[in-house]
Amino acid sequence: MPESKQPDYQSADEYLVMEEAAVYKSEFRNGEVLAMSGGTPNHSEIIANTLTQLKNAMKGSLCRVFDSNLKVKIETSNTYVYPDATVICGKPKLDEKSNHVITNPMLIVEVLSESTGAHDRGEKFHLYQQIPTFREYMLIEQKTPQVDIFSKNAEGKWMIESYFGLDAVVELRSLNVKIPMAGIYEWIEFAS
Repeated sequence: MPESKQPDYQSADEYLVMEEAAVYKSEFRNGEVLAMSGGTPNHSEIIANTLTQLKNAMKGSLCRVFDSNLKVKIETSNTYVYPDATVICGKPKLDEKSNHVITNPMLIVEVLSESTGAHDRGEKFHLYQQIPTFREYMLIEQKTPQVDIFSKNAEGKWMIESYFGLDAVVELRSLNVKIPMAGIYEWIEFAS
């Protein structure tokens, strides 16, 4: 989702109070507040499809799927963000300042757009890597059936696996589940 700068706030506490009453979502990055705009119909559809696929694949597990209304705090960088989807295994760990913010995602999902793709793959991924419980990052393209999965291995190194085409099946190793690409991209029409 495209972002635009709003007036700076002096602290995370002020941001959290402002965000509780806000009509529109904003992210907070170490003193800077960035307003978020809405996504395209394809962006929204892909998120809804992915949430459904994740919920179905994890039925009966201790893991839970959350949509983009749940904020994630990155404690080491004083940052609050709204991923497109988040998975938490076990009990959600809430931020001590707000019960609308979690600090322990295992999987984070972002649907890429032209305006956010480079940021999601770069700076935002580096921020997410600061979260101790974070194990897997799912990046979903909108214009073509492609999903990139970044997974943290036992040595703490990040590996990438890419999936192409509607016949592929995405493997999320941290959750021990597989999701069909056709399910992620249901109802999506790609330009030829």
